[in-house]
Amino acid sequence: MNKFEKMLEKWNKNNFRGAKINLAKALNVADTTVSAWCIGRVKPAADKIEKMAKLFGVDEREVKSAFGIEDKEFSRSLRVTPLTDKNTISLPILADVPAGLPEFSDADVETFWDIPRWVFPGADFVVKCNGDSLEPKLHQGDYCVIRKTEDPIHGRAMVVKTENGVCMKVINKRKDGTIELRSTNAKYRPFIPQELTIVGLIIGHWRRDDKENWNDLTE
Repeated sequence: MNKFEKMLEKWNKNNFRGAKINLAKALNVADTTVSAWCIGRVKPAADKIEKMAKLFGVDEREVKSAFGIEDKEFSRSLRVTPLTDKNTISLPILADVPAGLPEFSDADVETFWDIPRWVFPGADFVVKCNGDSLEPKLHQGDYCVIRKTEDPIHGRAMVVKTENGVCMKVINKRKDGTIELRSTNAKYRPFIPQELTIVGLIIGHWRRDDKENWNDLTE
Protein backbone atom coordinates (compact mmCIF):
# COMPACT_ATOMS: atom_id res chain seq x y z
CA MET A 1 0.00 0.00 0.00
CA ASN A 2 1.53 3.30 -1.11
CA LYS A 3 1.36 6.65 0.67
CA PHE A 4 -1.72 7.85 -1.20
CA GLU A 5 -3.59 4.61 -0.58
CA LYS A 6 -2.82 4.90 3.13
CA MET A 7 -4.21 8.44 3.16
CA LEU A 8 -7.26 7.21 1.26
CA GLU A 9 -7.79 4.35 3.72
CA LYS A 10 -7.54 6.65 6.73
CA TRP A 11 -10.03 9.09 5.19
CA ASN A 12 -12.47 6.23 4.51
CA LYS A 13 -12.73 5.42 8.22
CA ASN A 14 -9.64 3.16 8.14
CA ASN A 15 -11.23 0.92 5.51
CA PHE A 16 -9.67 0.71 2.06
CA ARG A 17 -12.59 -1.23 0.64
CA GLY A 18 -14.85 1.20 -1.18
CA ALA A 19 -12.47 4.10 -0.56
CA LYS A 20 -11.69 4.68 -4.24
CA ILE A 21 -15.37 4.73 -5.17
CA ASN A 22 -16.22 7.12 -2.33
CA LEU A 23 -13.41 9.46 -3.30
CA ALA A 24 -14.48 9.36 -6.94
CA LYS A 25 -17.97 10.45 -5.91
CA ALA A 26 -16.64 13.20 -3.64
CA LEU A 27 -14.46 14.58 -6.43
CA ASN A 28 -16.95 13.93 -9.22
CA VAL A 29 -14.50 11.85 -11.23
CA ALA A 30 -14.61 8.33 -12.64
CA ASP A 31 -13.65 5.34 -10.47
CA THR A 32 -10.99 4.47 -13.03
CA THR A 33 -9.39 7.89 -12.54
CA VAL A 34 -8.86 7.27 -8.83
CA SER A 35 -7.55 3.78 -9.62
CA ALA A 36 -5.05 5.31 -12.04
CA TRP A 37 -3.93 7.68 -9.27
CA CYS A 38 -3.42 4.76 -6.91
CA ILE A 39 -1.14 2.83 -9.23
CA GLY A 40 0.72 5.95 -10.29
CA ARG A 41 -0.32 5.83 -13.92
CA VAL A 42 -1.43 9.48 -13.86
CA LYS A 43 -1.21 12.33 -11.37
CA PRO A 44 -4.20 14.40 -10.24
CA ALA A 45 -4.66 17.99 -11.39
CA ALA A 46 -4.04 20.91 -9.04
CA ASP A 47 -7.75 21.48 -8.32
CA LYS A 48 -8.22 17.82 -7.36
CA ILE A 49 -5.19 17.96 -5.07
CA GLU A 50 -6.67 21.02 -3.37
CA LYS A 51 -10.01 19.24 -2.86
CA MET A 52 -8.34 16.08 -1.55
CA ALA A 53 -6.32 18.10 0.93
CA LYS A 54 -9.54 19.56 2.32
CA LEU A 55 -11.25 16.15 2.40
CA PHE A 56 -8.29 14.46 4.09
CA GLY A 57 -7.71 17.35 6.46
CA VAL A 58 -4.05 17.71 5.50
CA ASP A 59 -1.82 20.27 3.85
CA GLU A 60 -1.67 20.28 0.04
CA ARG A 61 2.06 19.54 0.26
CA GLU A 62 1.28 16.18 1.88
CA VAL A 63 -1.01 15.21 -0.97
CA LYS A 64 1.54 16.31 -3.56
CA SER A 65 4.22 14.36 -1.74
CA ALA A 66 2.04 11.24 -1.83
CA PHE A 67 1.98 11.49 -5.63
CA GLY A 68 5.63 12.44 -5.94
CA ILE A 69 4.72 15.92 -7.16
CA GLU A 70 7.31 18.60 -6.36
CA ASP A 71 5.90 21.59 -4.55
CA LYS A 72 7.72 24.19 -6.63
CA GLU A 73 6.96 27.12 -4.35
CA PHE A 74 8.09 25.26 -1.24
CA SER A 75 11.16 23.69 -2.79
CA ARG A 76 12.19 27.00 -4.31
CA SER A 77 12.22 28.57 -0.86
CA LEU A 78 14.55 25.84 0.37
CA ARG A 79 17.12 26.12 -2.39
CA VAL A 80 20.26 27.89 -1.34
CA THR A 81 23.33 29.01 -3.22
CA PRO A 82 26.61 28.12 -1.54
CA LEU A 83 28.67 31.16 -0.63
CA THR A 84 32.00 31.28 -2.42
CA ASP A 85 34.73 33.87 -2.97
CA LYS A 86 33.15 34.69 -6.34
CA ASN A 87 29.65 35.49 -5.13
CA THR A 88 30.35 37.00 -1.71
CA ILE A 89 31.85 40.18 -0.41
CA SER A 90 33.44 40.72 3.00
CA LEU A 91 32.27 44.03 4.47
CA PRO A 92 34.11 45.60 7.41
CA ILE A 93 31.86 46.35 10.37
CA LEU A 94 33.21 49.37 12.20
CA ALA A 95 33.21 49.25 16.00
CA ASP A 96 31.88 52.81 16.14
CA VAL A 97 31.66 55.81 13.85
CA PRO A 98 35.33 56.80 13.47
CA ALA A 99 36.13 60.48 13.60
CA GLY A 100 38.31 59.99 10.54
CA LEU A 101 35.53 59.02 8.15
CA PRO A 102 35.42 58.74 5.16
CA GLU A 103 38.77 57.09 5.86
CA PHE A 104 39.21 54.49 8.59
CA SER A 105 41.98 52.21 9.76
CA ASP A 106 42.19 48.54 10.68
CA ALA A 107 41.87 49.58 14.32
CA ASP A 108 38.34 50.83 13.59
CA VAL A 109 37.18 47.44 12.26
CA GLU A 110 35.29 45.31 14.76
CA THR A 111 34.80 42.31 12.47
CA PHE A 112 33.89 41.38 8.90
CA TRP A 113 30.53 40.32 7.49
CA ASP A 114 30.45 37.92 4.53
CA ILE A 115 27.32 38.39 2.43
CA PRO A 116 26.19 37.53 -1.12
CA ARG A 117 27.16 40.33 -3.49
CA TRP A 118 23.60 40.81 -4.73
CA VAL A 119 22.24 41.70 -1.27
CA PHE A 120 23.86 45.15 -1.11
CA PRO A 121 25.47 45.89 -4.50
CA GLY A 122 28.26 48.45 -4.23
CA ALA A 123 28.47 48.30 -0.43
CA ASP A 124 31.79 49.39 1.08
CA PHE A 125 31.41 49.08 4.84
CA VAL A 126 28.97 48.76 7.74
CA VAL A 127 28.69 51.14 10.67
CA LYS A 128 26.43 51.32 13.70
CA CYS A 129 23.92 54.13 13.89
CA ASN A 130 25.23 56.42 16.63
CA GLY A 131 22.15 58.53 17.32
CA ASP A 132 18.39 58.84 17.02
CA SER A 133 18.07 61.57 14.38
CA LEU A 134 16.76 59.11 11.76
CA GLU A 135 14.11 57.50 13.95
CA PRO A 136 11.69 55.86 13.50
CA LYS A 137 13.31 54.16 10.50
CA LEU A 138 16.77 53.85 12.03
CA HIS A 139 17.48 53.33 15.70
CA GLN A 140 20.63 53.78 17.69
CA GLY A 141 22.69 50.60 17.43
CA ASP A 142 21.27 49.57 14.05
CA TYR A 143 23.83 48.35 11.53
CA CYS A 144 23.85 50.58 8.45
CA VAL A 145 25.33 49.45 5.14
CA ILE A 146 27.22 52.26 3.42
CA ARG A 147 28.18 52.84 -0.20
CA LYS A 148 30.95 55.41 -0.46
CA THR A 149 30.16 58.51 -2.49
CA GLU A 150 31.14 62.17 -2.43
CA ASP A 151 27.91 63.33 -4.06
CA PRO A 152 25.05 64.62 -1.87
CA ILE A 153 21.85 62.89 -2.97
CA HIS A 154 18.70 64.90 -2.36
CA GLY A 155 16.14 63.21 -0.15
CA ARG A 156 18.38 60.31 0.84
CA ALA A 157 19.78 59.40 4.24
CA MET A 158 23.55 59.67 4.17
CA VAL A 159 26.56 59.56 6.46
CA VAL A 160 28.13 63.02 6.53
CA LYS A 161 30.93 64.78 8.35
CA THR A 162 30.39 68.35 9.58
CA GLU A 163 32.27 70.72 11.81
CA ASN A 164 30.61 68.91 14.73
CA GLY A 165 31.65 65.41 13.67
CA VAL A 166 30.15 62.46 11.83
CA CYS A 167 26.39 61.98 11.73
CA MET A 168 23.57 60.47 9.70
CA LYS A 169 21.18 62.93 8.09
CA VAL A 170 18.80 63.33 5.18
CA ILE A 171 20.17 65.57 2.43
CA ASN A 172 18.04 68.54 1.38
CA LYS A 173 19.32 70.57 -1.56
CA ARG A 174 17.87 74.06 -1.34
CA LYS A 175 17.05 76.27 -4.33
CA ASP A 176 19.93 78.60 -3.53
CA GLY A 177 22.37 75.71 -3.87
CA THR A 178 23.08 75.22 -0.18
CA ILE A 179 22.73 71.84 1.44
CA GLU A 180 20.56 71.48 4.50
CA LEU A 181 20.78 68.47 6.79
CA ARG A 182 17.50 67.14 8.06
CA SER A 183 16.40 64.59 10.63
CA THR A 184 13.36 62.35 10.48
CA ASN A 185 13.12 62.68 14.26
CA ALA A 186 10.92 65.71 14.96
CA LYS A 187 12.93 66.80 17.97
CA TYR A 188 15.87 67.85 15.77
CA ARG A 189 15.73 70.96 13.60
CA PRO A 190 17.28 71.17 10.12
CA PHE A 191 20.57 73.02 9.87
CA ILE A 192 23.08 74.17 7.28
CA PRO A 193 26.59 73.00 8.19
CA GLN A 194 29.56 75.32 7.86
CA GLU A 195 31.73 72.39 6.79
CA LEU A 196 30.41 69.34 4.99
CA THR A 197 31.99 66.16 3.68
CA ILE A 198 29.78 63.44 2.18
CA VAL A 199 30.94 60.06 3.47
CA GLY A 200 28.45 57.70 1.87
CA LEU A 201 24.89 56.66 1.12
CA ILE A 202 22.95 54.43 3.49
CA ILE A 203 21.76 51.64 1.18
CA GLY A 204 20.40 49.27 3.83
CA HIS A 205 20.28 48.43 7.49
CA TRP A 206 19.44 45.69 9.94
CA ARG A 207 18.91 45.35 13.66
CA ARG A 208 18.55 42.71 16.30
CA ASP A 209 15.16 42.54 17.94
CA ASP A 210 16.21 40.66 21.08
CA LYS A 211 17.93 43.50 22.91
CA GLU A 212 16.71 42.12 26.22
CA ASN A 213 19.07 39.17 25.69
CA TRP A 214 22.18 41.12 24.68
CA ASN A 215 23.74 41.17 28.14
CA ASP A 216 23.20 37.43 28.55
CA LEU A 217 24.89 36.73 25.24
CA THR A 218 27.91 38.89 25.86
CA GLU A 219 28.67 37.89 29.42
